[in-house]
Amino acid sequence: MEYISTKLKQDLFVNTIISIHYFEYTRDFRYPGESHHFWELIYCDKGQLCINAGNAEHILDRGQAYLHLPYQFHNVRAHGGKSANSIILSFESNTKELYNISDKILSTDSYTASALFSILREAKASFENEPGKLHDQRLIRKKTREHFGSEQVIQNYAELMLIHLIRACDITRSDRNPPEPEPISESKSDRTLMRALEFMKQNISNKIVFSDITDAVSVSSTTLKSLFTRAYNHGAMEHLTRMRLDLAKELLRDGDLSCTDIASACGFCSIHHFSGTFKKYESMSPTEYAKSIKAMLSD
Repeated sequence: MEYISTKLKQDLFVNTIISIHYFEYTRDFRYPGESHHFWELIYCDKGQLCINAGNAEHILDRGQAYLHLPYQFHNVRAHGGKSANSIILSFESNTKELYNISDKILSTDSYTASALFSILREAKASFENEPGKLHDQRLIRKKTREHFGSEQVIQNYAELMLIHLIRACDITRSDRNPPEPEPISESKSDRTLMRALEFMKQNISNKIVFSDITDAVSVSSTTLKSLFTRAYNHGAMEHLTRMRLDLAKELLRDGDLSCTDIASACGFCSIHHFSGTFKKYESMSPTEYAKSIKAMLSD
């Protein structure tokens, strides 16, 4: 019997990636705006964003996204007097169906968020660029890549995410309920990791030890160490410290609390412990960070 191959059709193709960013905006951040020849997807991860697209102004809540058209003038600022975070993916594509999801607020789901954060993770492994640097004009490849196929993974996730958004938009227009997409990952280990992360998030202001986490998710210490090492290249308690620092940076950007109150809110045992840990990871004191982040984002 002679088998005949079938060349698969490709309806959407992301030709090139221009930039991959995770921005942390201070509450008084302003950006004068720009226009360019490529697509730009902005996703609100925390807080609220006020964006201008052409002559229209929109407010993005957490979990919402907006796809800017090529050559469309746009800008962004934090909204509501609070800090905000976004993921921005800029890319080139000739797919005409992208116009169906552009120039409108997109309500996304966990599939979209998971894809975007996977893109960020792979970008960190692939490129030298800091994800929060505003004016990088190109991606710089690492001399030694950390993972096989990382750039292809970025392309695959970007294409899957955009296909998912286009399908959801098509189904909404025809008044049908969108089918649940296949989850990006549903292994038992991933579910355990997510439960551990949720426990850590819920207890971020409390004093917890490693055994508290293993008890909460019902796994051995060896298993938990393996899960975090595989996902993040560091342990669970190291990750908890980074989560505490991420929250501390958000509170410092807001500027409403003193360093003593922030230390308590983020689970540090004292202001000295907070300052020392912050300086170890960020190479500056909390006070210096609060001043420098405003200067950096206002460049």
